[in-house]
Amino acid sequence: MSPAIVRHRWRRHAAGDAFTAPALVILAAFLLYPIGYSLWLSLHEWDGYTPRWGPFVGLENYRALVGDEVFWRATLNSIAFVVVRTPLEVGLGFLLALLLNRRLAARSLLRTLFFVPVVMSLIVVTIIFQRVYEANTGLLNTFLHAIGLSAWAHPWLGDPATALPASTAVSVWQNVGISLVILLAGLQGLPQDVLEAARVDGANAWQLTLRVITPLMRPILALTALLSIIGGLKVFDLVFIMTRGGPTYSTEVLATMLYREAFELNHMGVASAIAVILVAVVLSIARIQAFALRESREAETA
Repeated sequence: MSPAIVRHRWRRHAAGDAFTAPALVILAAFLLYPIGYSLWLSLHEWDGYTPRWGPFVGLENYRALVGDEVFWRATLNSIAFVVVRTPLEVGLGFLLALLLNRRLAARSLLRTLFFVPVVMSLIVVTIIFQRVYEANTGLLNTFLHAIGLSAWAHPWLGDPATALPASTAVSVWQNVGISLVILLAGLQGLPQDVLEAARVDGANAWQLTLRVITPLMRPILALTALLSIIGGLKVFDLVFIMTRGGPTYSTEVLATMLYREAFELNHMGVASAIAVILVAVVLSIARIQAFALRESREAETA
């Protein structure tokens, strides 16, 4: 290889590196450094008040979490929150996207209405639903009394059995618009010739959706599900404002436990360990989903 070609390639790569360097610096400063710092801090004992972290304790913070009943309760609540929220959010978003992909008279208005909860302030949303779920004068119980179902009236946020499902329903209501927008964009980008060919072959609406549209939408559905899973695992503000993790830790999730350990109990090392576990879980799920999607594509093309 001639020196001229080597110099040309070096200059080309140098120009690319120069353009990407600012983004890499920002990524390292605001993502990689905090993750590394949290990992290092999780191996120390620190109350957050001294200028430097405390003594090195190794994996003691992780051992403390393993033996903490509240941690396992928060983990199970986070899993339950994700398992319920993701299918509902993605499924409802897909159904609404299929509906709004048709030629409807009020299609633009309906898109706006379904997306309004996404842009609403979360504080406003939680205050509204606290009033809806209120045991005595709440809208839900008032409606149940009015239609003769007084036996169903319930202190929805005050009962450990219903507090988490009630909070999950609010999260689905607010975030289904995000799934709707992503999936609707995916539907509008599908190859129309494939859909027309299926219609010519005699496929009805159900067969077209199940056997043509859904397989073509699989990558976008997987992306939407991944975003929903990540959002569900790191949910904090909605649960904290509505129930503060109660009653009796029935709605305590990993993010609210992290906050409590860090800013109420001053256990910065334990809180950092929870953060590291959350990051590891999210990255693992992303990798597993990417691997499963790649295997599915390879099986289809084989």
